[in-house]
Amino acid sequence: MAPPRKVIIDLDVGTDDAWALWMLLKCEKSYGYEVIGITCVNGNTTVNNVVENTLTLLTVMGRTDVPVFRGAEEPLILPSEKKDVSSFHGVNGLGDIDFGIKADRKPLQQEHAVSAITRLLQQHKGQVDLIFVGPLTNLALAMKLQPGLLSMAGQLYIMGGNRHGVGNITWSAEFNFHTDPEAAQIVLQKEYCPVTIVPWETCQRHAIPMQWRMEVLGANEEQPVLRILNAVEKKTYAQRTHWMPCDAYLVAAYVLPGCVEKAHLYSVDVELHGALTRGQMILNHKLQGNGHVRIVDDINEGAFKELCFKTVA
Repeated sequence: MAPPRKVIIDLDVGTDDAWALWMLLKCEKSYGYEVIGITCVNGNTTVNNVVENTLTLLTVMGRTDVPVFRGAEEPLILPSEKKDVSSFHGVNGLGDIDFGIKADRKPLQQEHAVSAITRLLQQHKGQVDLIFVGPLTNLALAMKLQPGLLSMAGQLYIMGGNRHGVGNITWSAEFNFHTDPEAAQIVLQKEYCPVTIVPWETCQRHAIPMQWRMEVLGANEEQPVLRILNAVEKKTYAQRTHWMPCDAYLVAAYVLPGCVEKAHLYSVDVELHGALTRGQMILNHKLQGNGHVRIVDDINEGAFKELCFKTVA
């Protein structure tokens, strides 16, 4: 019998990161993989906040067996005008709400995330799948330090970028890629392994009514993780009519491949110099069907909702 797939998830928690992490850990045994590391990166909030949020979530989930690694504190190249991290999910990434939870610090390792990614890929060559739901800084650094590293991975799943030039942080760029365009360009151009990307426009297309999120999925307030996420999303999404857990869509595509209803292969690049397009992912539309990057255009919403129910059960 083949050993279970091994998974590293890199995140910048963030409420949709929290959903992604919860779904990934909750489905672990049912779908035959093992999460061997969680790496943290600057993005939705500072990397220190990301670490604290991750430890808090693992404590409440009862999953303090999974090691956590602190990673990059800033993008590869700092912009000339320093920009603060996004406050879309609150300054601390979880709505700035004090839940009164003392996070178990046992999962936090002294080893840096970049070193951990390198070590684990070398230790389990071809067996580790990578799930990246924040800026790609940690992976780009690891690839620069260890040439050929990405070829040791099984598959790489990324939430980020855009396929039609629709942005959510600028007119034409998605947040994760725009936060560190150089890192995204390195990851997608320097070395190849099979890559799956869920871009911003796909998440928009499959936005779910907020009423379903709160009144159906969020009905069980006795579930401690759900109680946290309900409180955070009621606060941060108060003015929104639809729920877009972008990072959870990506995890669903990984956990349940049949959830992907339509996808195409492309060669891709990332714009680094455009005054209006920095951070935009560019697809070679002339050669659709060729390339190592699979762009997910549609997911099965029914299957995704079922995974959500399995997560909160």
